Amino acid sequence: MAQTRPCSNRDRLVDWQHFGILRRFLGHLARFSTLPAAVLLACELVLIGSGEAWPIDRVLVFQQARPDSRFLRALDQVFYNFKYRAIEQRRPSVVVLGSSRTMKFRAGMFGDRAGAFFNGGGMINSVADLYAFCFTRRPARIPEVIVLGVDLWWLNAQVHPVFRFEQEVDRDRAGTFDQHIIGARWLLQHPGMLGREVGSLLTRRQPDAIGLGAREGRGGFRIDGSFASAVPVPRPGEPFVDREEPPIIDRVRTATANFVPTDHIDPDRLATLTEVLDAYRQQQRLVIGYLPPFSTAVAHELRSDARQSAFFAEFRRVVPLLFGQRGFPLVDASELSDFGMDDRAMSDGFHGEETIHARVMQVMLRDQRVQEAFRGADTALERALASPRTNDWQVDLSPRP
Repeated sequence: MAQTRPCSNRDRLVDWQHFGILRRFLGHLARFSTLPAAVLLACELVLIGSGEAWPIDRVLVFQQARPDSRFLRALDQVFYNFKYRAIEQRRPSVVVLGSSRTMKFRAGMFGDRAGAFFNGGGMINSVADLYAFCFTRRPARIPEVIVLGVDLWWLNAQVHPVFRFEQEVDRDRAGTFDQHIIGARWLLQHPGMLGREVGSLLTRRQPDAIGLGAREGRGGFRIDGSFASAVPVPRPGEPFVDREEPPIIDRVRTATANFVPTDHIDPDRLATLTEVLDAYRQQQRLVIGYLPPFSTAVAHELRSDARQSAFFAEFRRVVPLLFGQRGFPLVDASELSDFGMDDRAMSDGFHGEETIHARVMQVMLRDQRVQEAFRGADTALERALASPRTNDWQVDLSPRP
């Protein structure tokens, strides 16, 4: 029978030496890990405390409780998911559909229907997106009135959509582990922002700003879905600055991005737009068409550049005709001069600010059906445009005599 060798004093000494080494190692490891752990904890607190890592449903609940709040993430703005979830939950009867070029329509511009309004701008970036919203992912309540912004490149077969509606409306990775790691890494790459946000959260500043974009002064989405811009309005005499990168005028002149040349409107895409309009007409919905504005230089280039002019002219001829044949009104705001305005109405080469949208609404109200749909809107618009220093729709940007 084997016997166990008794533990000697030497063995005990070796064990204590090993334990001492391990204890010193763990002490060094703890001291080494303290700073990284504190930094990662600060990142996590900022992501959660700022609202950057909030799921969209929580954002919507917060905005309902605090109507003056603004939402804008810095990492992933999830236009589709945010707008679609809001439409599904709030079931508005008046909806704006289109790209980011339609985001400046506001509830106060729609008179008595302001409380039933939501701006879905940013959620529809192609005729395929529009088709999905109308048919395959139709919301529970079909809006009674739709203001539809149609972009030039939607009907250009050479411009391929970057996003797909069916995928994007379900995408919100804010609460996932991977997204938190990405957010922490992004904050570590922007230490100044990390420091500012830690201080801001500790002092409880900006309680109505959700997301790092909103908290860093980049504007944000209001409860009605419209976008509150942080772009300063140029003073009279100041030059217009296109804040897109690269500037929109450069994209037109180089025939790149959304301005790849084409000879004509794509018949398949036009057929898709036609199918959507026919469906809304059969459902007895009112669709109000809108062709968003371009800056003066961009509009001039689209008219005069041989690579762009034929398609631009066809687009401005065919789309209003398509709406008119179905009994729907349309306002073509492609040219600022048609509204007595200049480039101060633009934040860049193809995004109009709030005042041009207020002017567009005034033109829409010339149609009797629109007037009946938005009772009281004309009075609200006149008051806002006549009082540039007392309303919050930005200043009056119309040219001065």
